[in-house]
Amino acid sequence: MKLDTLRLWHDVTPRSGALNMAFDEAVLNAAQEPWLRVYHWQEPVISIGFSQPLSVIPETRHNWPVVRRWTGGGVVEHDGDWTYTLAVPANFPLYDQRAAETYRWIHESMIAALTRTGFSGCSLQPESMSDGMGVCFEEPARFDVVHEGKKIAGAAQRRSSKSGFLHQGTIQPLKPPPGFDLEFARELAHRPAVVSQDDALSLLQERAEILAVEKYGAASWLKERRSSRASN
Repeated sequence: MKLDTLRLWHDVTPRSGALNMAFDEAVLNAAQEPWLRVYHWQEPVISIGFSQPLSVIPETRHNWPVVRRWTGGGVVEHDGDWTYTLAVPANFPLYDQRAAETYRWIHESMIAALTRTGFSGCSLQPESMSDGMGVCFEEPARFDVVHEGKKIAGAAQRRSSKSGFLHQGTIQPLKPPPGFDLEFARELAHRPAVVSQDDALSLLQERAEILAVEKYGAASWLKERRSSRASN
């Protein structure tokens, strides 16, 4: 199942929740080959799954900024976590695999990369303890990454017949070492290539800024999952 090529972009600029979601969608819409984007948050943010009501946010986090993902899954607190997105166009064979299989393969690749960078003892969660609608890191789902019985990595996926599939994930509270992003890319693809910040922004920034304002930053998207600029 390993990809042939992969574009790795480590986005070094911390961004708002709306901009991070917008860049992820812009990558999916613009990519001619698979991309792995690794990124940062400019402040602590709560992200919620596409189908979740706002009422699922814990009371202790009601003062945090909130953004709704295009993908599903549960409530995720982003506060110093290692966050990434894998975008695969619809014309690649990986798109045709079942979601559970791609989810398992991505996390197997992550475990291999963690082991290669000095963090061993991780495994896949064998059975789901989650309905997918709660707080993500309190309820391990099948094929999440666990270490000593605790979930350290989870993700959510969504497919579009027009664009491909998006896999949005996070590692926490573990802090992967420097260089982990490249090792992860090497586990995912035979020939990963690093994309410069300037090249990525020239391709994606204009579209992402529109999506951030008119979709992911809009009250209609957050409250009702509705936006005139939704492209999937």
